[in-house]
Amino acid sequence: MNTPVRFVFLVIGIVVGVAVLLSRSRDEWVAVWSEEGKQGQIISLLEPRLAAEPDNTEVLATLGRAYGDIGDYPHAISLMQHYIELRPDKADGFAQLADLYKKTGDISRQIKMLQQAVALGTKLPRVLELAALYRQGHKAKEELALLSESEQELKVDGGALLRLAELRNDAGDQKGALRVLRRADIVSDLTGTADQAEARLYLAKILLQSGESAEVVRLGKPWIRQWQNAWLANRLLHDAAILGPVRDASQLADAVVEAHPEIRFYLVRELANAGSKPVARHLLETWVTANPSASADQIAAFLFACHEQDERAIAWQAFGTLLAHPPSIDVIVRFANAMIATYGVGSLSPFWADLPPAIIQNDPMLGARIAFDQGNLQLTKWLLTKVDLASLSKSDRSAWVELLVGAAPGADAFAVLRRHMVNGTLPKDLWPKFFQIAGGLEY
Repeated sequence: MNTPVRFVFLVIGIVVGVAVLLSRSRDEWVAVWSEEGKQGQIISLLEPRLAAEPDNTEVLATLGRAYGDIGDYPHAISLMQHYIELRPDKADGFAQLADLYKKTGDISRQIKMLQQAVALGTKLPRVLELAALYRQGHKAKEELALLSESEQELKVDGGALLRLAELRNDAGDQKGALRVLRRADIVSDLTGTADQAEARLYLAKILLQSGESAEVVRLGKPWIRQWQNAWLANRLLHDAAILGPVRDASQLADAVVEAHPEIRFYLVRELANAGSKPVARHLLETWVTANPSASADQIAAFLFACHEQDERAIAWQAFGTLLAHPPSIDVIVRFANAMIATYGVGSLSPFWADLPPAIIQNDPMLGARIAFDQGNLQLTKWLLTKVDLASLSKSDRSAWVELLVGAAPGADAFAVLRRHMVNGTLPKDLWPKFFQIAGGLEY
C-alpha cells in the first residue's frame, strides 16, 4: 500500500475515533472515569454544569462522591448537605453523608445520618453499621431496638442474630432471646460456620440456665457430630457440666468422647478442675467398656488419670470388668503390668484367684512378679528362667535381676546369670550385676 493511501486511511481512523468520542454523553464519561478512578476529570466535567444548575441533585451527588474520593471532605459534605435538603426522601444521600462524617471522625454526625438513612428504609448493611456504632458507644437500648426492627432480615453469619439474642437476654427477655436462637438456620442448618457455632453455644447456655438441659442434650448430640471440632464440643460440655444436672451432662460427655476419644482424659482433668467431678468420674468409669482392647499406652493413660483424680477404685473396677469378660489374654497382661507400674504388684492381690493361668505362659515376667509377691520363690525362680531378656526394656531387665537375687541364693542366681553369659544372652547392662554376684561368692 502506497503512502498517500495510508495517509487517507489514517485520517479516516482519526475522524471515526473523534466521532466515537463525541458520541458519548456526559453521563457515560462520568461512568467511565468513575470506574477508572479519574475523579479529577469528573470534577472538571461537572463543576461548570453545577454552576449552571446548582440544584441538580444528580450532579450534587456525583460531585460529592468525587470530592470525597480525593479527600476534600469539607467540600464533599457541603455538596451532600445541599443534596439532602433537596431530596430528604433519599436514604442514599444520608448514607453517603454518613460515610463522609466517618472519614472525618465525626461519630455523632455519622450516627445521625445513619439514623435518617435507616428511617428511610436503607439496606441491611447500614443497619448493622449503625448497630455497631451503638455498641461502641454502649447504647444497648438503642442497639436492641434497631436490631429488633430488622430481626427478619438478620443473618447468622456476621453475628447479628447472636448479638440480638445477647441484648434481649441481658435485658431480661430470655424468651425473646430463645426465639431468635431457635431459628432453623441456627439449630439444624448444616452450613457449620463459626458464627453458627457461637450462636448454638449461646442457645445451649440459655437453655441450661432456664432448666432445659434435656433439650441441650437433644440438640447437642447432632451438633457434636456435625462440628467434628473438639474445642467446640468441649465448650458445650463444660457449660452443661457446670450449669446442668450430672445425668444430662454425662450423656453429652459420652457423645463428646465418642466423636473425640483422644481427649477423654483431658476432659477428666478439665471437668474435675472446674468443679464437676461427678462427670469426670463418669468418663473414667465408662472408659473400659469403650476400650475393651486398649493398647498399653491407653491403659497407662487411664491408670494415670485414675491416680491423678484419686479414683483407685475405678481402676480396680475396670480390671475386674476385663477379668469377668476378658477380650484377650494380651489385654489382661497389659492391664496387669500397668497396674503394677502404677500401684505396685500388691494392687493385683484382690484378683489372684481370677487371673487366667495363661498369663504365666504369655508373660512369665509378670508371673514371676506375682509369684514373688505371694512368697512362692521356687516358682519365681523357674518363671524367671523362661523370660526372654532380649524382649525386656532396660528397666524390666533391672527388675528381672532384682527378682532373681530375691528369689534365689547367691550361687543359684549366679548359675542362672552364668548360663546366660555363656550362651551370649546376658545383656551388657546386666554384666556389672553378674560380676558383683560372682565377686561375692565364697569358694
